This record gives sequence, structure tokens and C-alpha cells, in this order.
Amino acid sequence: MTLSMLDRMTLYSQQQYRQDVFFFYAETLEDVNKSFRHAAYRQFTILMHGKLTAGDRRTVPACCVKLIREKFPSLSGQYTGFIPGEGPVF
Repeated sequence: MTLSMLDRMTLYSQQQYRQDVFFFYAETLEDVNKSFRHAAYRQFTILMHGKLTAGDRRTVPACCVKLIREKFPSLSGQYTGFIPGEGPVF
């Protein structure tokens, strides 16, 4: 699971496949790391829960969040955190 969540080439190919808007507009290292964090969270969620519907959000365990943030750190130290959707939180 770690390889699929933290490997840059795996995440890059996923971003290309999804035509990820965060990735295409990334100009700075901060933007690139943010796009890889977003892709890694999405990759974890897909592996654990499958494809989710709009508004359905799942929390990522703190141990995974820590690994992802260590691999793709924010230069400012600021992170968005979990944003609840319209559906139930699991």
C-alpha cells in the first residue's frame, strides 16, 4: 500500500489519467507537493473504500496523513485538513 500512496511515478500517472487540475497548475514546489498530497489521499481512499460519490468523504487515518505529509511537506507548515462533505463522515 505504501508504494501506491507515496511513489511519485504512481501518483504522477494517476494525476495524468485523472487530468488533475491541481497538478496542471502547479508552478512552485509548494504547489507540486500539495498536488501530490491530494493525489496520495485520493489514492488511499480509492484503495480502502473504492470510488466514492460526490459529497461522500472519508477520513484518512492519522498514521497515513503523517506519512504523506512527511513525503510531500508544505513549505509553510500549513495544511488544509479534513473538510467534511454533505454525506455522513466515516
